[in-house]
Amino acid sequence: MREMHAASSLDSPEEVEAWRGQTPKTDFPPPTGPIIQLQPLSDAEMPRDPIEQVIQRRGSTRKFARSSITLPQLSTMLDRATRGVPADFLDPPGAQLNDLYLIVHAIEGLPPGAYVFHRSRGVLECLKQGNFRADAGYLGLEQDLPADAAVAIFFLADLRPILQRFGNRGYRAVQLEAGTLGGKFYLAAYAQGLGASGLTFFDDDVTRFFSPHAEGKSAIFLVALGHSAKHKPA
Repeated sequence: MREMHAASSLDSPEEVEAWRGQTPKTDFPPPTGPIIQLQPLSDAEMPRDPIEQVIQRRGSTRKFARSSITLPQLSTMLDRATRGVPADFLDPPGAQLNDLYLIVHAIEGLPPGAYVFHRSRGVLECLKQGNFRADAGYLGLEQDLPADAAVAIFFLADLRPILQRFGNRGYRAVQLEAGTLGGKFYLAAYAQGLGASGLTFFDDDVTRFFSPHAEGKSAIFLVALGHSAKHKPA
């Protein structure tokens, strides 16, 4: 770990200067499958709890109820969590290294299946329809959480252009961005009275599940979202 830390450190002002900006652009293909337009809540419909209260409620859900959430709830989390991370390796503002892939179990108005999020278009593209709760549970290290949640969101990144641009430190950047986005999903979920849990996974199997669309990408993070079993919806 110490050797990897040293190999991905910046040791001079020149290296710091070269590190900043010039985020590699990912070749994200346009949708070819069925698409669903996001329906985020309007500003007037947003929860009004102060951020301090949301942070106090925030935690990792230990058990999800197998109950549905609404498409506007999911849309709001996707929309608000991916509006950009202020980091010196992300330029222009709003650039993002991680792509979001979803296994949808119980979203009202959205058929169960595997999806990819087209952030610039504000749409979800369906890669394949079906009940994939068992697959989600397996991919999440054979845990119940990603199978029981309403949706499991996988963060994947094409590390090849990232490492070519940033060197070894590029992996730090991808992980830092994923952690920040994951934290935003947590807050967006708890602000709406939902729960969230960050998880690990079987790396290569995640890529295979979402391929051919995700071919060549690496799994970085996983967050499951839905109703906590302790706080079932009325």
